[in-house]
Amino acid sequence: MRKLINILGVNIDQFKMREAVARVKNLINTQSHSALVVTPNSEILALASENENLARILNSADLATADGIGVVLASKIMGEPLAERVAGFDLISNLFKEFAASDLNFYFLGSKPGIVEKAIANLKNDYPQINIVGAHHGYLDQASQKKVFREINESKVDLLLVGMGFPLQEKFLDQNLAQLDVGVAITVGGSFDVLAGEVNRAPLWVQRIGLEWLYRLLQEPSRFKRILLLPKFLYLVIKARFLA
Repeated sequence: MRKLINILGVNIDQFKMREAVARVKNLINTQSHSALVVTPNSEILALASENENLARILNSADLATADGIGVVLASKIMGEPLAERVAGFDLISNLFKEFAASDLNFYFLGSKPGIVEKAIANLKNDYPQINIVGAHHGYLDQASQKKVFREINESKVDLLLVGMGFPLQEKFLDQNLAQLDVGVAITVGGSFDVLAGEVNRAPLWVQRIGLEWLYRLLQEPSRFKRILLLPKFLYLVIKARFLA
């Protein structure tokens, strides 16, 4: 039974990391349809609060984890505190560890040309036995999309990781997941860039004090406009909790 908290119209699972991993494993083994996992952060929730279609897509997911300290803080404001954040990158890292020696198949879809291949090469250094049955960058025209769909459906993919950035990846899966024979599809944002070594993740101590967003901003100043959504998000949560 899922236990959910609703934040600005979007349902978030009240799972710890180990519970989220178990949920993904269960979805692979039991779902009759291709399952969807999303990892919304405060920026995504702020945008979804003003876009009914995006909120609908997020709420259609079989698992939605709290990706970011802002979401955890919002849950406390709402009076239903989440036990911990379950960031998308951390979730897939735990899934790699859980399934690397199994017979489950991964497919990586997203990022710029060349990035996903570097990500796979680095990942195989840590997990030589991991079954990655295919990969493709995220720039798909009609012909390449048809080719990718055929590869996925012929490869018995258990875990499809889609990293096209929000909201493109969510819209892509909303439109196409029914055509794909996969166990679980997970939106992973910029995770392939991190795995490829193109972007450095914040040190663990920075993550623990909730300043990973600042670390990312210092690396990528172009994210400044996106960061401005964080105070807007907290304002909307406070308004929903106390002023609605």
